[in-house]
Amino acid sequence: MTNRIATCGFIASLLIPGVVFSQPAPDSASDPLSLRAAIRLAVDNNRQVQTARLQAEKAGEDVAVARTRRLPKFELDVSASQLLTPASFAFPRAAFGEYPGIGPIPATDTTVDVPRQPTVYVSSQVSQPISQLFQIGLGIQSASTTHEMERERARAQELAVVNSVKRLYFAILQTKSALAAGEEAIALYRELDRTVQVRVAQKVALRSDALDVQFRLAQEELSRTMRRNTLASQKEQLNLLLGRDVRARFDVEDVAAITVLEVDPVAAQTRALANRPDVREAQLKLQQAELDRRITKADRLPEISLAVSYTSNFNIDMLPKNLAMLGVQVKWEPFDWGRKGRQLAVKGHTVQQARLAVRDSEDQTVIDVNSRARTLAEKRALLTVAQMAQTAGREKLRVKANQFQVQAALLPDVLQLRAELADTDDRCQQALLAFWTAKADFEYAVGEEVIE
Repeated sequence: MTNRIATCGFIASLLIPGVVFSQPAPDSASDPLSLRAAIRLAVDNNRQVQTARLQAEKAGEDVAVARTRRLPKFELDVSASQLLTPASFAFPRAAFGEYPGIGPIPATDTTVDVPRQPTVYVSSQVSQPISQLFQIGLGIQSASTTHEMERERARAQELAVVNSVKRLYFAILQTKSALAAGEEAIALYRELDRTVQVRVAQKVALRSDALDVQFRLAQEELSRTMRRNTLASQKEQLNLLLGRDVRARFDVEDVAAITVLEVDPVAAQTRALANRPDVREAQLKLQQAELDRRITKADRLPEISLAVSYTSNFNIDMLPKNLAMLGVQVKWEPFDWGRKGRQLAVKGHTVQQARLAVRDSEDQTVIDVNSRARTLAEKRALLTVAQMAQTAGREKLRVKANQFQVQAALLPDVLQLRAELADTDDRCQQALLAFWTAKADFEYAVGEEVIE
């Protein structure tokens, strides 16, 4: 048994220096980071937000592309070739008929040889759509609607990132609060340990009492180490959300004092229906579905274009050298076996689905806002109860510790109150984090980027 204890002590002596070396450095030299600054950094630098914005910019370029379809279309076709084998054309006598006063054409059997030389055929055309302008205009409106949808999705990504930043920022504050409470507990246990050591030396206290206090002190120091590691991980995650180096050191600032929030459910619902990106996206999808139906309906119209064409032939003796034409091009499918009618019916069903989606999105928004408001009120009441319990527990422990100093209370009573206060502190910290989180979720449900 003695050898095992000695071996355990030797291993611990090897491991403890490495554990101490891995502890995160204190934040005394870190730059302060307010919640407002954190939100601004996340909105400006978060990679997911930037990706969503680039997608919106791509949709904006598609709108510009759709607008160009109104302008004249230029086409150029160049074909260059050369015969690989000799070619000739034989025309018998009078192949093109006999005419009075002229005679047969040709007068004799004639063979025309085509020389093996490069030939070039150039054709160019400029066409201006006329009847298609209506359908093109609908396409531009559809592309603009898609652009608006991508912008709403980008804003939704921003709101989601802001909500994540608030949640993580509040979690860091809660961890710091737990660390502060742990430091108070460590100070208390150290004072108790000093007092008990004196009483053990005076033979008025048991050695087991001293070991119990030291054990509880070691537990609090372990909890402090774990909280420091949690705090370091949370700060790395926040740096990732802010789009900067995850190793950047910073310290969070306390948020404003919590006050009783007066929430007007009707006003909150109105703001949510006007601001939430998912509601706006559903409305835009309905608008786009209606535009797609109109575009499909416009497919029944004939395509009429004004066209100017010009062709040139090089080294082709049997064709005109240059040829220019001006005309009207008409393309129409008068009979389609009912295909376009069925396509139009499909688009009509899509419009009905989009209308149902809008109603569903609006109703879900109202339910979400009401639920978040109720949760916020509950967490506020829970925080009030937890703070009152924490205040009472601290006062009881202070009185009992003073009684123990003058030997008017027993050590187990002090340790019991300390354990109860630790549970009360933890519940208060969890209630505070729950309130902050509920507040951030309520703001997210309303669809407003609220900066503290």
